[in-house]
Order: sequence, then structure tokens, then C-alpha cells
Amino acid sequence: MLDFLFEPPVLRWAREKRFGPKIEILKEQWADSWTEASPDLIAEWESGVGQPTFAQVRRLAEIYKRPLAVFFLDSPPDEKQNPPDLRTIRSQDNRILSPEGLLALRKARRVQWVAADLVRELGEKPKFKYQRHEIEEDPAELARCIRTDLSVSISDQFRLRKFEDFFQYLRGKIEATGAIVLKSGLQDSFPTADCRAFSFADQLPYLILVNNADSEGAKNFSLAHEFAHLLLGSAGICNNFRSFGNRKGTNKIEAFCNQFAASFLVPREQLIQHGSIRGKTAVAPDEVDDLTDQLALAFKVSRVVILRRFLTLGLISPAFYREKIDIWDKETLPQHREGGRYSLKTVLGKNGLAFSSLVLEAYRKKRISYAIVSDYLGVKTKHLSNLERVIDSHAG
Repeated sequence: MLDFLFEPPVLRWAREKRFGPKIEILKEQWADSWTEASPDLIAEWESGVGQPTFAQVRRLAEIYKRPLAVFFLDSPPDEKQNPPDLRTIRSQDNRILSPEGLLALRKARRVQWVAADLVRELGEKPKFKYQRHEIEEDPAELARCIRTDLSVSISDQFRLRKFEDFFQYLRGKIEATGAIVLKSGLQDSFPTADCRAFSFADQLPYLILVNNADSEGAKNFSLAHEFAHLLLGSAGICNNFRSFGNRKGTNKIEAFCNQFAASFLVPREQLIQHGSIRGKTAVAPDEVDDLTDQLALAFKVSRVVILRRFLTLGLISPAFYREKIDIWDKETLPQHREGGRYSLKTVLGKNGLAFSSLVLEAYRKKRISYAIVSDYLGVKTKHLSNLERVIDSHAG
């Protein structure tokens, strides 16, 4: 006789939060890794037919990456919902996030919760620099004002040689507003088919996560796009960075965030004054590839963003824009290669300077232990002293 009855809704909730609503995903991902229970048997437990043993639940806790204590609850815990799903590109093919994507959302939520708790432990309150803006505002004008307020320098943007360098530069500016910016990576990677980025704006501190598996220029656009979500106080899970207008079926928030990001990263005046197109009233079709490549490198964005700015400025026609996009969509772009090798620089790049510094400050003020620092930052205790030096050098 069982000492404790595990509630079917809790079992179902734990599985769906890890693998999604379809148990077929569990079969694909995990069916052969545990011989003592099958997905079909788990489905029976979830429907109230039979009960798992304590040992089986302990194994489920490992697989679902949940504390064992969760399974002793009478009902599923009250967790905050994921941000709205605003994905539209190939959304029918990827309607359900992968287990890796679902886990990335959960871990990002934990970072948000931990950060809020640490800020309060340090006697402060989480905050965000800007008041909520409205979707009725002009996104280009908002981008100009925010860029000026954050002192995002066009000379710095041109001076930085690598896309990643500009990402870190822009990340620092955004984190200075009180937001946390994470990147996927290491054991927390997930496919770009899930999404390119997501954000949380339902509680402070606001948080952005950018998919590090994406291309370099796309990551910079993702960061600016999600920052626009924070300014609107309306977060999302995003993959559509092509919708700019207000055509039927276009999500207005996504269009606004795209317009903001394009104007923020490639300001109109700086673009038309760039030597490669200064004085031009039109860009010839045979010039487009060279010019978009050159300007994409200068502004540290993708060539698609530059092409869209050409369209906005009237330098190309809508028909040519659509034609060129169709051609580029058929091309195979070089994929971003994850570093693969563990390093403290990778750990800092994943967690971001804002969250890493917050954890370190809490430790130094004796609010948390060395072991908890290790847990929060995902680094072994033997590496923490070196990580402290890396964080301090970047903060300086």
C-alpha cells in the first residue's frame, strides 16, 4: 500500500511544463532512457489509473527538472504564465516549444525571481528607468529619444569591429535601465525554430533573453526588439522580425517593436549620411548586395534590416524588397556556432553583467553563501574566485 497518493493534475502539470502538452514529445525525447516506466504508463498515472512509486516519482523529478517536494502538492503550484506567444514565422510548423525552449523559459523566470529577491535583500527595490510607453506613439521618434537618452553613440557603433562587441555594448546600455539581459548557451541552448528571443515585463526586474544560436546581426535586432517590448510593458515570445506595417493579420505590437528596433539600430540621419549612399535617391538592383553587406557590417545588423531601411527611405520599391527577401530566404546563411567549450567568459556572457554583479554583491554583503552563488550563476565553486575577477574587470 502506498504511503502517499500523488495527484494526477500535479503529474500532468510537471510533464507539460517540461515537454509540452503532447505526450508524444515525451515518447520522442525520452522513451528509451528509462526502462522502469513508459510514456503510456505515465499517461495512465496522469489520468488517475494507478500510482507511481516513490522511486518512480523521484526519477520523474529528475527528468522534469523539478524539486521532489513539488510532487507532494495537492494541486499544481501557481506559477506565472509564459509571455504571450507572438510567433508568426512558420508558426504552424513550430506551434509547441521544444523541451529545451520550455526549460529556457523556466530558468529565465527563476533568474527574474532570484534577482528581485536579491535586490530586496540588499535593501532596494527592483526598478526600470522608463515609464510605460503607448503603442500609439511614433516608434521611430521613440527610438531616437531613447537612443539619445542612453547615449548610444554612432561613432562607437561604427568603431566596434564585431557584431558581438556591439551586442555587449548595447546590452550594457539596456541593463543600465534596470533590466536583465540573458543569452542562451551551454546547457541552456534551444533551437531558433522555437523563437529568436523572449521577454518578461509582468513584474520587475524586467528581463530579456536572446537566443544565442541565432546569427550575429539577428541577435542585435532581437535585443532592440525585446527592449521595445519592455518600453511598452508588453512582453512576448518572438520570431517575427519582418512585419513592419499594419496590414491585416499583422500583430501591432510586433510591428511597433520592429519599427523601433530598425530606427534604434539604424537611425535615419546616420544612414543617409553614410558615405556609401550619401546623396542617392535610389539604389540600383545590382548595387543592393554590396551595399547591404557593407552597411550591415557598419551598423552591426543583418542585411535584411538594411534592405528594410532602404524601403522605408524610398531607395527601393516594395516589389523589389519582396523579391530580394524571397531570394535571400532561399539562401543558406552561415549558422552561429556555439562556443562549445566551457569558459568563465561564456558563463558571464550567458548570465550578463547585471545579474552576475548582483549575485556577487549579495555574496560580498553576506546575504547569500558561496554555494548559492555557485547555484545562481551555474559555475562550480572552485571557479568562483576567477569568475569574481572576470566580473570585476568587466564592471570596471
